[in-house]
Amino acid sequence: MDELLKGMRRTGAIPLLSLLFFFSGATSLVYQTIWARELHLVFGTSSYAIATVLAAFMAGLALGGFWMARHADRLKKPLLTYGLLELGIGLYALVFPLLLQGIKPLYLGFFRSVSPSPLVFGFFQFFLVSLLLLIPTTCMGATLPLLTRFVSERMGTVGGRVGMLYGVNTLGAVLGVGVAGFYLLPGFGLAKTLHIAAAGNFVLGAGAWLLSRRVGEGGSPPEVLQEDEAKEIPVGIRALLWVAALSGCAALVYELAWFRLLTLILGASTYAFSTMLLAFLMGIALGGWAGGPLSDRIQSRKGARGVLFTVALVQVGIGLLSFLMMLLYQEFPVLYLRLYDANADNLGLGWSRQIWLAIVLMTPPALLMGATFSLLVRAGVGSAGGALGAHVGRVYGANTLGSLVGAVVAGFFLLPAVNVIGTVKFAIWVNLIAASVAFSCVFPEGVQRLKLGIIALLCTLGIWRSDPPWDPAFMTAGVYKYVQDLDSPTRKNLWDFAVRDYHLLYYNEGRTTVVTVAQSKHSGNIWMANNGKVEASTTVDMPTQVLVSHLPFLFLENPKKAVVIGLASGITAGAVSLHKELQSIEVVELEPAIIKASHFFDDFNHRPLEDPRVELVLNDGRNHILLSEKERWDLVVAEPSNPWITGVSNLFTLEFWQLGKSRLTENGVWSQWVQLYGMAPDDLRSLLATFREVFPYVRLFATIEDSDLVMLGSKQPMPFDMAKASALFSTPDLKAEFKEIEVENPYDLLVYYRMDQAGVEKVVGDVTLNTDDNMRVEYSAPKQLYKSTGQANIRTLMKSPQVPSFSSVHQSIAMAKAYGAIEDWVRGMIVLKRLLEENPGHTEASLLWRYYMAQFERSQNDK
Repeated sequence: MDELLKGMRRTGAIPLLSLLFFFSGATSLVYQTIWARELHLVFGTSSYAIATVLAAFMAGLALGGFWMARHADRLKKPLLTYGLLELGIGLYALVFPLLLQGIKPLYLGFFRSVSPSPLVFGFFQFFLVSLLLLIPTTCMGATLPLLTRFVSERMGTVGGRVGMLYGVNTLGAVLGVGVAGFYLLPGFGLAKTLHIAAAGNFVLGAGAWLLSRRVGEGGSPPEVLQEDEAKEIPVGIRALLWVAALSGCAALVYELAWFRLLTLILGASTYAFSTMLLAFLMGIALGGWAGGPLSDRIQSRKGARGVLFTVALVQVGIGLLSFLMMLLYQEFPVLYLRLYDANADNLGLGWSRQIWLAIVLMTPPALLMGATFSLLVRAGVGSAGGALGAHVGRVYGANTLGSLVGAVVAGFFLLPAVNVIGTVKFAIWVNLIAASVAFSCVFPEGVQRLKLGIIALLCTLGIWRSDPPWDPAFMTAGVYKYVQDLDSPTRKNLWDFAVRDYHLLYYNEGRTTVVTVAQSKHSGNIWMANNGKVEASTTVDMPTQVLVSHLPFLFLENPKKAVVIGLASGITAGAVSLHKELQSIEVVELEPAIIKASHFFDDFNHRPLEDPRVELVLNDGRNHILLSEKERWDLVVAEPSNPWITGVSNLFTLEFWQLGKSRLTENGVWSQWVQLYGMAPDDLRSLLATFREVFPYVRLFATIEDSDLVMLGSKQPMPFDMAKASALFSTPDLKAEFKEIEVENPYDLLVYYRMDQAGVEKVVGDVTLNTDDNMRVEYSAPKQLYKSTGQANIRTLMKSPQVPSFSSVHQSIAMAKAYGAIEDWVRGMIVLKRLLEENPGHTEASLLWRYYMAQFERSQNDK
């Protein structure tokens, strides 16, 4: 009677337990998002660092599955144990930031004292990250095998119950991705989101404890009815684990390849990545849930070998779907255009375009991937000998271990070597191998195995020799960025925009980004793009590329050491190298493919990599600054990509600039590029306020007709000195370079000046600073991508116009004339007013004042 009551209570508890497990999946993905961000701030965002963090996560989950496989079937109180695991995860989450800070000195000390090679340092990073993540990820990986035994009352329904748990938990992960990526992180920041997730773990732990007390744990293992037992034909457990590992490997290879593809279409914002992950996990969740009952039905009719036969068919189906989808890759840019055109009146619905494209590409094969897990568990139940939890733990561990291998192989080797198309082909090949292993268990006869092997080989050769359409220029058109520049959402229009008028000079799918270099057939302009977004050119971008390098020399005293963050075209690094007083110049570049691409600009960049003073460092800028000693550089030139791009956003925060300030010498200068377009005035004000918060002395310059800014920061005052300005025009190379951007003399250069720290303070007001915790600009700026914000930002800056001040009358007159040459009557009059206050009745100044006033009034009337 007691056992009967316990069984009834256990059945009634399953819906409540499912709800707990749903939210457990949500908190796990919230933690994964938070921890990955925090770890990248320390270990960097290079391809090696990203793979290290991902591998450490996967390793911990796999370890948790294998660990619980040894104990799940012997534990008398699985619910209580599950509750303790949830409490442990929550407690660990609260102390994780402290542990990360505590381990930083060890990380820095190892690098500075040992000077390890990249491979050795990579292993050391993996050791540290694994050490930090081992406890919580092992606990997460242990939960599924732990609860499997509790929810399974009879062997005949094992597949459905395991699939339900797996699907519910993964659906919770979908919720975690969506809520964290779209609401919690942008609304509350990292720390508060972590506290919310930890509170969720405490509630889950308490709920599991209460449920344990109500149910009264213990009881018999899953019942094996006669009709179930007749079908429980054991299959080789090793073969099952190999299929699980291979399917997990293929899944992660697909995921990384599809993410690379969708980044070309959707961009690299945090919202785009959240959308991709959401669509992928949604397919896994629904497939896992549906695959459970399906596996039970197949098992009841065809036995374990029938289930395994279905596993093989599913693996073939994943490969077939993925292959057919490759034929449609070139339709995705056009589809994005049409979805944008349909929602053009409501730009706030940008996420809808992203989610539908991601679902179309990833969700159908992901459904089959999720079903694979449930089918594999069901196929091997007879071989488990009643140890259901152990079997689930082994299958889960093998699947996750395969995912780890897939992530490393795809990120480090496949994508850089064989590109997206080749990487997807490799994943299809892995699916076919998994199907062959499964088929070999179903058909153990040698002749049949030989036939299957020949068929698999022919399929592999056919797929590998296929050539799905992929035009590099068309696929890297950057539709997510330039969709507004197209007149109509047609293939022809996009082709004309991206392909017809350009010669493609270079294309490389690197480790972290897709790099293209092209030249206009008409103007001769050469430009470089990352993931379709133009980052450098030989025409419109030249003023920014040149001035971000030369402007700090207006205020530097005998600089010796410099670092440039971002190689790109090499024009900025080359401009720095023209200053012969520098003894060493470090150039930090994240993507190796950029190095070769930069040589297409050798006629414009002064070939900086051939300069013996230049040292190229392959790392992300933040990590290189972190690893460097204090007070190392006299000059830092930071010209990364836009602050709305995930990863790049880490180079525009309060903490990063504070770190950078500590690496400057006492009289050093930090030169920072910032965009004015695609970013709301409040975002700009936040960046300006953050920079001003770090550097007590600031000089702000505008370039390219006020579409870009150069922020200069220093620990010491930066007075204008015409002797230094004139010295910039004293050498032929520098003079020639300035002439290329129509700067003929020091006064032409100074017209770019906008304001100092006092002016910045008037502009920014009490705006929120941009920090590592709140990620304000990273989450806000992508919402402005299709809005014309440049003029609004210019108006924001013009609220507090400033001009350089000179003690010489001649210099003031020359400065006023320079403003007049560009028809900036307001600032010209400010110079003249100051001059007339000090020299009343000055004839030339008075005449210029009256002329400028007339021109200003005329321009106002024209408006």
